[in-house]
Amino acid sequence: MRLNEIATQYGAEMDFYCVYIQEAHPDDGWQVQHNLDDDIILNTPNSIEERADIAEVCALRLSMAMPMLLDDMTDQADKLYNALPERLYVIDKTGIVRFKTVAGSRGFEPEAWASAIAELLRSP
Repeated sequence: MRLNEIATQYGAEMDFYCVYIQEAHPDDGWQVQHNLDDDIILNTPNSIEERADIAEVCALRLSMAMPMLLDDMTDQADKLYNALPERLYVIDKTGIVRFKTVAGSRGFEPEAWASAIAELLRSP
């Protein structure tokens, strides 16, 4: 996975995290065919423990090298960062968002993310 390569490349210079938010395509909600084809059939979790279980499965299936953080059941991180279903951010040491991709799968651009990381690390 390209995200793991980027995190490994720059991991000595900055921290990387994946935040698991609400399930984008639950079987009891808006399911999509490619999830069915990939046997990703999950219901909306009803507790933080159920969400944690799904996040663990996600991290394992994707072989995530970076730590997985868990959004709370009020979806606070998702709402604050408009993350559904996926989004890449670069946040500097002071907490300022320096880069973000377009929300959704069409905006999932690891190469643009890597360029933004490199640019941030080059800046004084």
